[in-house]
Amino acid sequence: MSQLRYRIQHRTAYEYSGRIDLCHNLVHLFPREEGGQETLSHRVEIVPEPHFRSERKDYFGNTVLYFSIQQSHASLDVISKTTVEKSDDEVVLPESESSWDDVSLRSSLSSSFVDGIPLLNYLSPSRSCPAIPELDEFLKKSLQPGKETMGLVNELMGRIYDEFKYVKGSTDSSTPISKVLKEKQGVCQDFAHLMIAALRRIRIPARYISGYLETEPASGQKKLAGADASHAWVEAYTASTGWIGFDPTNNRIPSHQHIKVCHGRDYFDVQPLRGVFVGSGGQELVVEVDVERL
Repeated sequence: MSQLRYRIQHRTAYEYSGRIDLCHNLVHLFPREEGGQETLSHRVEIVPEPHFRSERKDYFGNTVLYFSIQQSHASLDVISKTTVEKSDDEVVLPESESSWDDVSLRSSLSSSFVDGIPLLNYLSPSRSCPAIPELDEFLKKSLQPGKETMGLVNELMGRIYDEFKYVKGSTDSSTPISKVLKEKQGVCQDFAHLMIAALRRIRIPARYISGYLETEPASGQKKLAGADASHAWVEAYTASTGWIGFDPTNNRIPSHQHIKVCHGRDYFDVQPLRGVFVGSGGQELVVEVDVERL
């Protein structure tokens, strides 16, 4: 086993067409320290300088930065700079000790707590992962009685990868999974939401993971600055395995190349930057991410 280090820079920049007099913002850009991942350094630079900033833990245990700017400004720049270390252990999908349709185990999950959080949070429908009937048709092909739980989750991940097409820009954060199911296309966020909603439909706890994925340029080509992007995947839970990651966009069990930042019920629990402002005019958004192995 060896340790790998990554340097990540995540820049979110807003340019406003009018004057902004006040803004309040929440930042979810602090990597979690778990699963062999350790944060060696982290800082968030904000321009203009906030009038007030503070850090806290949210309901799900993610570190959150709140800041407010109480002066007129025409732009906002938020840059997260992080160095993390990860072990490169071989990742093997563990087998759970139950089948997906074990009634006694499924019924006990609703009253169970993991890390102080009720599992019911990850079993119930959420804003981006609703319990829509179209999921039943998608699931039907895979629901053989007695199938081992993690094997079923792995199969569903593979089916999303095979049956859906990755089309950059085809959706946004508000695109419903019903549209993704119908059009058979989307991006990593959509595939994570679809998989989570499907798992919750059959009473398998599932949560949304925000983070980064180390990408490699084509052979002989230089990596472009800012070419990386935020990534999203899924973690599913059984009592015997704990939380296990699944990346339906790439049909992979997350490894050292997946750098986890936050987890929640869906994207809106862990949105990298969100807030409100008082002012006039519109805004233009630029997001740039660089992931570099040291």
